[in-house]
Amino acid sequence: MRTGVRSLVLVVRFLLELALVAAVGWSAWMLSDGVWRWVLALAVPALVVVLWARYLSPKAAVELPPQARFALELLLFAVAAVFLSSAGASAAAATLAAVWVVHRVALALTDDVRSPLEG
Repeated sequence: MRTGVRSLVLVVRFLLELALVAAVGWSAWMLSDGVWRWVLALAVPALVVVLWARYLSPKAAVELPPQARFALELLLFAVAAVFLSSAGASAAAATLAAVWVVHRVALALTDDVRSPLEG
């Protein structure tokens, strides 16, 4: 049963990653104008994807200590929530932050379980 819960937690994690990228892209679009709108709407999500892939993904090129990984992840989601709120999407910002917190708790509670999704 716990393996199924861990798998669900990992699926939510992936969906949160997608939501993070979408949130910063949409926010960059809404908070800028002119040619900068296009530049930032493409560059900011790309930066988030690069940071996630390099430091936070299961196959990250650079292995950070757990506290540093957590701090970077917290920073990315906090920035996304602030950007969403600044762009007028306060409910989306609060939802993203709340789901991330609940997800982190669930991830910690299932840390001792190995899911088939983890290889």
